[in-house]
Amino acid sequence: TLPVEFSVDGEANPHDGSVFDLGAGGMRLVASYDLPARANVGLKFGLPGTNRTVQARGRVVLSFFARNEQKFHHGIAFTSIEPGDHTAILGFVESNDAQRRA
Repeated sequence: TLPVEFSVDGEANPHDGSVFDLGAGGMRLVASYDLPARANVGLKFGLPGTNRTVQARGRVVLSFFARNEQKFHHGIAFTSIEPGDHTAILGFVESNDAQRRA
């Protein structure tokens, strides 16, 4: 999990959450804050082992409330991401997959 700051289009204040299941096309955002269906969000998070702070835009494509955690889980599809950030995410995911297999 990675900490993430996210903001919803049309809202002034950012929120904090966690990144799970990060991939090249999107991620799962877990937070105490519920997001509207199909909301557009700005995302900002760091990648461990790099000096890179990823800034991306995405859209909520799936949401559910995990009662045992008392948290909302939102599937986010990236809609805009810098090519360098995309490449860094691919490297991060591949590195973590290799570590799990070892």
